[in-house]
Amino acid sequence: MFKRKRQEIPDCAAVVEDELAVSAILRFLAEQGLRPTPVNYELAYIRANDGDSLAARAIDAILIGGDTVSQAQADHIVGAYRALGGGRRESEEETAGHAELRHQTRHLAELTGAAMTATGQFGRDLSQHLDDLDQDSPPFAATIAAMIDRTGETEARLSAAMQQIDSLNSELMAAKTDAARDALTGLANRRGLQLHLDALEPGGCTAIAICDIDRFKAINDRHGHQVGDRVIRAVAESIAASCEPHLVARWGGEEFVVVMEGVPLATAADIVVRSNRTLQNRVFRIRDTGEALEPITLSAGVVMVADGKAEEAITAADALLYRAKTEGRDRVIWAADPPDAPAAIAA
Repeated sequence: MFKRKRQEIPDCAAVVEDELAVSAILRFLAEQGLRPTPVNYELAYIRANDGDSLAARAIDAILIGGDTVSQAQADHIVGAYRALGGGRRESEEETAGHAELRHQTRHLAELTGAAMTATGQFGRDLSQHLDDLDQDSPPFAATIAAMIDRTGETEARLSAAMQQIDSLNSELMAAKTDAARDALTGLANRRGLQLHLDALEPGGCTAIAICDIDRFKAINDRHGHQVGDRVIRAVAESIAASCEPHLVARWGGEEFVVVMEGVPLATAADIVVRSNRTLQNRVFRIRDTGEALEPITLSAGVVMVADGKAEEAITAADALLYRAKTEGRDRVIWAADPPDAPAAIAA
């Protein structure tokens, strides 16, 4: 006999707590005149549950002055909160080299804190002035002028804080882009390649090629690493130009990966062959002596991505690249059908 699955009884206290939280969020959005969109829900959630964050402080700085949060401000604050990784702690890789950004974050905190201080002082002054008004003692013109001046100062500080959020957000986005780029060639690095592969359409027609500069070690040994770096940059530029618009990434060392979407295997192999021929026709010279290097060639393996398994495709392409090297270099080998009988093209 089949056993009846035991039904879990919900925690009533937790249900009530969740309902109260949703009610508080909706009430906050209504008070601010904000529509119940995902961004605005996130804004309200940040204020309620991450009160120590810079984003929550920026929200409070606006509210203390008696203003409501505009949609533009909500978008700015949530965008900056996301860019900073929300409330989580960054990994060592994410924080490495970002000292300047951390400095700007502290500066933003100071700006927002100063705005909050100004609005708090304004509230205290206003309260004092109201007491004075009740006693019919203050000079009304001076009181009103002081209020207006304080309001202007607060608005200026809040405006500066929002501008700083914009600047920080832009620089964080640039830092993330830099993290996906190879410093030597400007191509996508392994991280950038992985991001691209993760975004591929499942079941799409995609070919992957791994290309390696032939006899590169001999160039390094004879002419030094500076010349070797120049050769890598020049080869990267040549492959990227001849394979455009397809993504070219530096896989490491003198190896490059080309991702060709919407391209069948034979066409992909032909693209890499033509890229190799273009490279061979270029003349590379030593900058200091003018000496011409031997023609530079590529070896490559090309395969199709099956069932969205890009990592397996890269492994297969690497095996074909190794075969191209052992069979004499300067050639492209692609995975034919059957797989154990690949066809080779001498470029």
